[in-house]
Amino acid sequence: MSSIENQADFSQDIHQIWTELYKKLWPQVEQYACQDYLDGAEILDLPKDCVPTVQFLNNAITPRTGWQVERTSVRYTDAVPWYKKFAQRIFLITNYMRSWDEIDWTPEPDMWHDVFGHLPFMVHKHYADLEDLFAPAFLAAKTDEQRDNIKRLAWYSTEFGLIREKGEIKLFGAGLISGSEELDNVIADTVPTRPFTIENVIKHDKAVWEHNQILFVIDSIDELTEELNRYFAPIMAQEEPVVNL
Repeated sequence: MSSIENQADFSQDIHQIWTELYKKLWPQVEQYACQDYLDGAEILDLPKDCVPTVQFLNNAITPRTGWQVERTSVRYTDAVPWYKKFAQRIFLITNYMRSWDEIDWTPEPDMWHDVFGHLPFMVHKHYADLEDLFAPAFLAAKTDEQRDNIKRLAWYSTEFGLIREKGEIKLFGAGLISGSEELDNVIADTVPTRPFTIENVIKHDKAVWEHNQILFVIDSIDELTEELNRYFAPIMAQEEPVVNL
């Protein structure tokens, strides 16, 4: 794991990219993100003009949910180290930052995505409890198909999910909140949506190298938790999940 612990460990260019992303995205996020995110953003109170330190993040997150943040040089392509850390209630944030050329969309999650997109949620116990579901199921999975399905369920919920609040569709996934091009697609209503169910989601591979061509809508975190457990519980019990496609 990386030993980066303070803002001086990052270049001025990285801090400038953070500043530009915050200025560019926050007005839309404030209007279109779900209430859990907005409440969490107020609690976390991220700096607008520099990358926050791990200590800053943990001071807000750990007392509220028991999760800790840790920096890493492990890249997104290898899921196993990430899930092993998640099983310890450690949320990894990469030390990689997108370039100016990729400021509106990057195929690889960077520190902006990890911190701005995910961490405002992680001050809420009910959201941390949701995150607690994924790693045990992934690590207990017996087949590549099960592991791939678990990654799809995470992708189309905590990464690129939408949530219905008071009759309106709001941003729920960190990837939508932290990326202006995908966020714009949602605002413009150019992406088809479907209800989030196991059967609907696992038909679709993750859209890593392109914009998402379909998104899924949840009605609440409680209902999302119930739906995920429909697939995860048999895996945890070493049974084969039953999915009606």
